Amino acid sequence: MFSRFDFRRTALLPCGLLVAAAAMAQADPYPELSVSTGASVSAGGYGTDAEVRDTYIPLGFTAMYEKFAFSVNVPYLSVDTTSEGVTTTESGLGDITVSVTAFNVLHSGKLDMALDVTGALKVGSADRDKGLGTGENDAAIYLDGYKFFDNVTLFGSLGHRWRGEPPGVALDDVFLATAGLAYASGSGRHIGIMADYRQTSLSGFDDIREIQAYVVFPLGDALDLELYAFTGLTDSSAEWGAGFAIAADLRRLAYRRAR
Repeated sequence: MFSRFDFRRTALLPCGLLVAAAAMAQADPYPELSVSTGASVSAGGYGTDAEVRDTYIPLGFTAMYEKFAFSVNVPYLSVDTTSEGVTTTESGLGDITVSVTAFNVLHSGKLDMALDVTGALKVGSADRDKGLGTGENDAAIYLDGYKFFDNVTLFGSLGHRWRGEPPGVALDDVFLATAGLAYASGSGRHIGIMADYRQTSLSGFDDIREIQAYVVFPLGDALDLELYAFTGLTDSSAEWGAGFAIAADLRRLAYRRAR
């Protein structure tokens, strides 16, 4: 059941599309600095007889340059577990994630296609005794591909995660994949859907398969709001989940306030 607390990249892929579009649309000097937060709630049995409800509240910071981006994500977790009519609650710091993305490692203007590469490290900062994480470090690499049309972008991600193993638990390294599409309306709104696959790291459990839909609204020239909902397709997946994320361009906020 450790896999349910893995950092969800799916909510960040649409944001990555927005960041890339904003970078191409303006000539401001780098770095682009942004901060994001939000909250999500999900529930399910995750392959057990218990009912689990998770609340996930991240705080993220990104510094983007022309060819690279550096990100850090610090989450707070609260987990309610109900078994045989008794509910217990554990909460605290989740696993901190840091990542580096290289943009346009492969790029074709003629084909309107691009490939980014991301390396990520999950620091085992969540309390293992509370069941909030494994207490071990994980490393991952992702290949994120994009195919651009007039108002539609097709995107997909292939990844591999090397798992740290806590005492007494055998965790397998896993394969991950995401595929989806995003539609950009003339009002600046983005709508999309994606399918997410994560191989199980525990023998005897199903792989995780989820479908997520989202919409992103611009809130002025410095803020974006994303609303999303997802549902699982296997016993190890969340039965349902929903949340929001809000991202702020720090430099544009500072400029607007200075005026």
